[in-house]
Amino acid sequence: MMQIMNDEEILKQIGAKLKELRVERNMKQKELSERSGLSMFSISQIETGHNTSILSLVQILKALDRMDMLEPFLKAKEVDPELLAQFIQSQQQPVRQRVTTPKSFFAEEEGESSNFRMVADDSDFEYGK
Repeated sequence: MMQIMNDEEILKQIGAKLKELRVERNMKQKELSERSGLSMFSISQIETGHNTSILSLVQILKALDRMDMLEPFLKAKEVDPELLAQFIQSQQQPVRQRVTTPKSFFAEEEGESSNFRMVADDSDFEYGK
């Protein structure tokens, strides 16, 4: 039904509901004004369907102890633990491993020359080169 209502009609319905909640608590606009921190003019405007801010709505609902009415907006969506674990795993980057080449025992060290070099076969061994 709310889908077919225009914005003005929705604001009037919300204002009427807030007034109904206030009257159920035997609260005058002045008391609601004091509890909510809003002016009496603002309370009157809201209850008659004039535009207001979400903050004003929250202040009124707090003053009326009816924040439960906002629960559908504030309720956290439940997450399937298995899907959460899969998501977390998919976001983790694989650990990079450094590839190192071992230095040969007989390899020349930086800046120094050696008389030895690695050879595939002892027959090719040359000393002093």
